[in-house]
Amino acid sequence: MFNLFKKKEENNNSKKDSPDEMCITCRHILEEDKPILYIKRGEEDGRYQFLCEDYNHADTETRIVEIDKIIKKDKEIERILPLKLGTELKRQYIRGKGLELKKFIQDGINNIIQKDIKDNKVLMTQLYNNGEIVYYNGRNGTWFDWDINNKTSWFTVCFNDEKRMGYISIAVFKDGCVSGYKWGNYGKDEAESISLGKLSIEDTEYFVRLLLQQTDDKNFFDINIDNINWEAPIFLEPLEGTEES
Repeated sequence: MFNLFKKKEENNNSKKDSPDEMCITCRHILEEDKPILYIKRGEEDGRYQFLCEDYNHADTETRIVEIDKIIKKDKEIERILPLKLGTELKRQYIRGKGLELKKFIQDGINNIIQKDIKDNKVLMTQLYNNGEIVYYNGRNGTWFDWDINNKTSWFTVCFNDEKRMGYISIAVFKDGCVSGYKWGNYGKDEAESISLGKLSIEDTEYFVRLLLQQTDDKNFFDINIDNINWEAPIFLEPLEGTEES
């Protein structure tokens, strides 16, 4: 599977960028705080462009600034530099979408916990860190799970004992289904299938791209759901198939 950040080439027949190198941007990013959604490095001159969209900006809208100023506005940029000459990247940002998807997962799991507490099936004190939801991508990684297992890694709540057995595990599948399993009695009972519903394919692809880029690509593994940057713009990289050459 294609991984934008791990595909960064050091030997790309071009000089590496430096913080004081000048680049092209636009007033919308500098003055209106719009997200950077279009990134390009010139084929001939190696000049970088960081724009709010890929359409042509008027001369009065463009600005020449140091790359360091761009990096300070958007920390994601630093991790992908330097780019190969002629590279063109697009990102997507839908305000609130990541947080909305996180809330869908978080509320769904918490509702199951509260129902089980009400039905005397579990106590909050029996759950690790009071029902902490952890994205467990440390075993296979999101890339492997999505490509081979047709789902994200598991969002899991564990029991609060030495074995830390799973109580609830939920994943988002390629068809949009958000489902998984629940175990009682400190993980000793037989697994019960559970479902939180279904996402649209568009939301599913937005969700997994955000996870891939904000966990695996940052070397964040087995991370609390609250510690993922759900508001980051996403790179529109391919999701299907194997890693591109």
